[in-house]
Amino acid sequence: MERNKVHTLVLYALFVGMIFVLALTPIGYITAGPIEITLIHIPVILGSFFLGLRGGLVLGFFFGLSSLLRALLVPTPLSMIMLGADTGFGLYNLLLVLAVLFLPRILVGFVSALLYRVLTPKKNVLGMMVASAAGSLTNTVLFLGILYLLAAPLLAQAFGTDVAGVAAILFATTGLVNGGIEAVAAVLICTAAGKALQSYMKRRTA
Repeated sequence: MERNKVHTLVLYALFVGMIFVLALTPIGYITAGPIEITLIHIPVILGSFFLGLRGGLVLGFFFGLSSLLRALLVPTPLSMIMLGADTGFGLYNLLLVLAVLFLPRILVGFVSALLYRVLTPKKNVLGMMVASAAGSLTNTVLFLGILYLLAAPLLAQAFGTDVAGVAAILFATTGLVNGGIEAVAAVLICTAAGKALQSYMKRRTA
């Protein structure tokens, strides 16, 4: 029992460490022209395979926390809107932080863990692939969707466009391109790394 607790703590430390390293260094972002692909959701998804629903929620929370830290340390037009750089931080900004930065990230771990648990008994690799894609898309859809619902007028002002233009930027460009690439990356990396880590853990316990 004690050995299992230590093993679980080691996994938590490993995945939380990966989240913050990716979030706070350029390693977690792949930039190609105007496209910026994030890899920070990958340790959350991967960790949820081995730590379950509770672990997925915990890792998702740390994903959200790392996003908040990055917003504070690396100002962008979006982070300035969310943190109220021009108006002061109020209840509206708190709502933005919780709903945009934390809620989608927390649900990434939950959705990934839930689908992996449901699908794994039959086909392990398929379970990892579906859970990885669903976890990544959960982050993309909820992040962009909630952001649009809560802050479209402010984004329009920051981008110099109207609300329809914001929708085009968020969903047609960022959502389809970035979201699609991030989902493919999650499927490939989480499935390969998940199988490798699974094999290693089986050898350690054999």
